[in-house]
Amino acid sequence: MSPSDPRHDSSGWDATPLDAIPGRVLDPPAPKLPRRVRKLGARSDGVGEGVRLVLRAGGRFIGSRATLLAAGTTYYLFLALFSTLTLGYGLSAALGAEQMSAYITEAVSAAFPGLVGASGLDPDVLHSVGQVTSVVSAFGLVYGATGAVMAGSRSVHAIYGAPVNTRNVLRVRVWAFGWFLVLAPVVLLSFVSASVTTDVLGRILDALGLHWDGPTSLLGAIALAAALLCNFVAVYWVLGRLGGIRPPRHALVSGAAVGALVMEVLKQTMALLVGFVVRRPQYGAFAAPIGILFVLYLQACALYAVASLTAALAETQGSGIRQRVQGEGSVRSR
Repeated sequence: MSPSDPRHDSSGWDATPLDAIPGRVLDPPAPKLPRRVRKLGARSDGVGEGVRLVLRAGGRFIGSRATLLAAGTTYYLFLALFSTLTLGYGLSAALGAEQMSAYITEAVSAAFPGLVGASGLDPDVLHSVGQVTSVVSAFGLVYGATGAVMAGSRSVHAIYGAPVNTRNVLRVRVWAFGWFLVLAPVVLLSFVSASVTTDVLGRILDALGLHWDGPTSLLGAIALAAALLCNFVAVYWVLGRLGGIRPPRHALVSGAAVGALVMEVLKQTMALLVGFVVRRPQYGAFAAPIGILFVLYLQACALYAVASLTAALAETQGSGIRQRVQGEGSVRSR
């Protein structure tokens, strides 16, 4: 393999998939697909295309060991969470941005019910700690945030079958931290879309000298649309920019749309998920951290499942393009 090969890492290590070592295979062979599934996949109609798409996406998800990748990503997200909170509260206190502090508290409460508040972390304590130890928190934030972005990027690389990121150690950290600064506000807006929508609409009406007496259901619909838009943008950037390969537009848009819906469903059920873990008496004082890890893991798994779907859609679209090109070539040869 030459150094110009895209699978050759800049560090000099061979980045090709590892071959099996010599020895006796202990695991049983992979089972065959059920006969009915094979028959459905052999059909030439929409049902067959759907089954083949699901099989491709499942193959990507399983072959890339996405659940293991999600576990590693969860570790870095957990590290980034508390340093991000401390630094965010410290900055809001130093700048006098109380509204920003309120948004952070609302977002964390929506994502991890009970983490911040009377029964959890005190925001006032985080304010003071953030102001005193902002430098230490910054180092923790950089490590955790860049680690989370790099873990996500490497995971999507693996799902896409892309070459490794060839940036050097310093550049990849700067690149990852830059993407964290881009993605974090979008994710925050997604969680506080209801409050932001109400505040923005109220200010616009106040400037016009009007007062809102309309139904709250309309505000809820606008907030939901804003949250879905933020989810779409965040997933679109992750799938389209962090995976080493930019999928075709149709596959990317479709995957981001599915991802936006899945992430919103997870957000709406977070209170139930965390509450389920916290109510387990056997966990004791570890209930809150376990609940947080549980939610982060599910979100990472959902993101990588959507990445697998995007890869499958890209494969399907690429196969169709190749078939059309081959057909046109055969017609010209005649």
